[in-house]
Amino acid sequence: MSTYWFKRLIPALICNSLLPVSAANITELSGKDCRAMTNAGVMSSAAPVQCRRLRQVQFKYIDFQDQQHNNGSIIVMDAVSPYVATIFDRLYELKFPINKAQPIRHYHGNDDLSMADNNTSAFNYRPITGKRSLSVHAYGLAIDINPKQNPFVEFGEQGSARFKPGDGAKYANRMKFRYGKDERQGFAEDVVATFADNGFLYWGGFWNTPIDYQHFQVSRNMANLMSAMPADNASQFFDNYVQWYQACKVSYPTAYAEHKVNDYVHYLETKLDSKSLNKTFIQSPEKVIAAIQQPLQTSTICVKD
Repeated sequence: MSTYWFKRLIPALICNSLLPVSAANITELSGKDCRAMTNAGVMSSAAPVQCRRLRQVQFKYIDFQDQQHNNGSIIVMDAVSPYVATIFDRLYELKFPINKAQPIRHYHGNDDLSMADNNTSAFNYRPITGKRSLSVHAYGLAIDINPKQNPFVEFGEQGSARFKPGDGAKYANRMKFRYGKDERQGFAEDVVATFADNGFLYWGGFWNTPIDYQHFQVSRNMANLMSAMPADNASQFFDNYVQWYQACKVSYPTAYAEHKVNDYVHYLETKLDSKSLNKTFIQSPEKVIAAIQQPLQTSTICVKD
């Protein structure tokens, strides 16, 4: 697709579908909320994102018994909250079942307890499972959905598999339709496109080891970058990120169906001749912010070689 048509496509997409208009409710965290999170071990003064940069998204959902609930709640970074609201609106429209969705402070920050309760959650100031470095959950930029149907799977040296939660092992077979058995619902595979269309391109089901079927996130570099940016700039950055993905997807549907994606971070790194957008921002934040404020101009690097 020519640059001319790509320039025309982006404004059209923005007008038609990209600016989220949601039935879900987005609110700032109150002082009471923040204290409850701190007391539960979910928030800390050392967290890369503090309460002022977090938002609570409240939404409707349908459970596995086809019952409607109006009390779904998830906490994410401010910049992504409109898109997270759109995600859960879309899941409701699709009648994609969710077992439960409440902030992880109800489990005192214990991810194992939340998974065992088949709870959908997001923000939690904690390290990556089994490691010391921070999880992207600590930035409010990762979402775990239906952990039982979409377990975390890690492998031992002899190839043995361990599932979290334990009863997620019955979903090791990822076939939705199986001969002589009922259709299985709530699989993350069904909503990968919905998350990607709203900026969460990275799915743990794509990983080799461990495999984290429940997990959707932005990249770690993006998490570091967006947490360091002022809120307004982070919001504009993420808006552009989604717009870039949507425009590229329309231009190159086959490549994007195969997940051959160069994202907006790659676009900016190419534009700024940067090997790491995060490092460039640390060295020269005004340079990156100026690039974010410029209109998107080209589609030539949408697709990975």
